[in-house]
Formats: sequence, structure tokens, C-alpha cells
Amino acid sequence: MTRSWQEWLVRQISFTGDFDREILEAFLRVPREVFSEFHYDLDVVYSDNVIVTAKDGNSYSTSSQPSLMALFMSVAGLRHGMKVLEIGSGTGYNACVMAHVVGKEGLVVGVEFNRKFFEKSVEAASKLGIENVVFVNDDGFYGYEKLAPYDAIVITVAVDKVSQHWIDQLKIGGRIVGPIDLYTVDRQPALVFEKTIDSIVANHLVETKFIKAGGLLGNLNEINLERLSKIERRFSTPCEFLNLPTNYCEAVGVFHMASWSLCERSGWVYFVEDEGFARWKGGWEVFGRMELIKRIAEEWTRTRFSPMSLLKFRYDHSMNFERLERWDET
Repeated sequence: MTRSWQEWLVRQISFTGDFDREILEAFLRVPREVFSEFHYDLDVVYSDNVIVTAKDGNSYSTSSQPSLMALFMSVAGLRHGMKVLEIGSGTGYNACVMAHVVGKEGLVVGVEFNRKFFEKSVEAASKLGIENVVFVNDDGFYGYEKLAPYDAIVITVAVDKVSQHWIDQLKIGGRIVGPIDLYTVDRQPALVFEKTIDSIVANHLVETKFIKAGGLLGNLNEINLERLSKIERRFSTPCEFLNLPTNYCEAVGVFHMASWSLCERSGWVYFVEDEGFARWKGGWEVFGRMELIKRIAEEWTRTRFSPMSLLKFRYDHSMNFERLERWDET
């Protein structure tokens, strides 16, 4: 009976995109209900929807929308023999599906911050006899160096920055796919980061909604507020203003992902640099020496305030912003 429901799920996934046979067949081989501590009717379990799989105090684990999982796998380029790192593996469903995509010669490593969810993932994989998946209970910020390098990294929790550890543990040509939490606005755009010989190129993929990460992947606001507190006491009045006639949400998204330097306090959005800061409430007030924000603003203006979906970002291997470019529509 479960098989017919899995086939129904695969048909739903197929309607959303042109996915490789290996990805679709993997969903046929992993029963989703095994990864949930809650009972759901099978029409719910095998719907193309998010379901809550476990609860620990105020923390929840969810199984992501299967068609979105398939999209992430497809864009990451998953195939037989690959080694894949998953950040935020929850109770393990996505990791076990990917384990079937990469096959016995491949490996999936799932890192989960919550101990209870981690234990559930180990239990479920053992019950199903899936041996080419390893679960780790740790802060996903650090990736998992022991089994690096990885061909691809799939993030299934909303993170507020890209960890340098992931970049270091990714092979040249490998991709990182996952949602970025723009905590200053209610948006979580998923991006694809591809590692080239000399840089990282990030392209916008799709808008999403994931549970926010804990640990060091969810504390960027606090880090930047601490940086701000050490700088702002040196300045009492702004030295200049940046007038950018652009959509606020788009600007915040671009400024955040181009620098990871934003934070929010008392209704103000701040952009923090080493020698100064800028703050937004209807316009940017600049305090001190601000080089990066001006460079980003110039590029943002040069692209004629294009929506974020028409932009791509380029970083060096240490994730330092280099430039914004218009999406190659050809």
C-alpha cells in the first residue's frame, strides 16, 4: 500500500520539474513515515507538502516539501558515486533519499544540531538498512572535515550566512544549494553557490520558507550588533547619505548576501564595516569610512535596480564580496 502512495508522490514531484530518473526513483525507495514521531494519514505523508516530523521543547524538525528537495538535488548535480554533505538533516528523510541517488559507491553525511532529531535519523536509517549515510550531531557551521572533500553540499535549514568551512570542504566545481535567512525581512531566497578555481559564484534559485538554523548558523545578527557596539560610540552624526531609490526588500537582500554585514536593532537596519557603519530607515545614513557599502551601492545602481532574481554574486574563496553582475539571460 505504501508503494502506491510513494508512486503518487513521485507523480506530484514530476509535475513540478524535469528531474532525473535516479532522483525520482529514490523517493520510491524511502518510506517517509519512518522519519516522523507523529502519526499522519498516508495521503498527508505522501503529499508534496512540508510535515513536522519531531518536536523537542520549542524546537521542531520538518520534512521539507519533496519537490523542493528534488529541485535542490537536481541543481546540486547529485549523481551516482558522489559524496554529499547535508546541513540541518533533521530526522534524516532527505539524507536517506539522497543516499539512494548517490548509490552504494556514494556517501551522504548529515549534520544535525539537535540531539533528539539526530538520534531519530540514526534510528530510521538503521531500520531501513541504509548504510551509505552517516549522521553527525554537531553545529553545521563547521561542516564535517573528517569526511571532506564533498562533491555537493545541500542545506535544508535557513542559515543567515555561508560558512567558510563549507567552502573549504567543497571540491572545485562543487555546488552548495540552500536557503539564506534574511532576518531583517521575511524572506529566505535559496541560492546556488558554485566553487570555481578562483572564486565562488552565487545565483538566485527560488524563494523558500525553512525553519531557522540554530547555533553559529543563526547568530549573525548578534555578531554584527557586537561589532556595531564597538564602532558606533565613535560617531555622533552621519557624514553623508546614500540615496538609493530602490525596493527596500530587494536592497536588503542584495546588501546582506553581498557582505553578511547587516544587523537589526530597534527598527533600524545597520550595515557594519571595520571603520564605520550605515543605518537604514527610509535611506542610508553613513557614519565613518564606508568603502564596501558604496561599492555595492554603485553596482546595485549600475544594474538598474534589477530584482534579486536577475542578479548573481561573485566572491573570492574566503567569501569576500567582489562584484555584482547582471544574470546572463542568454
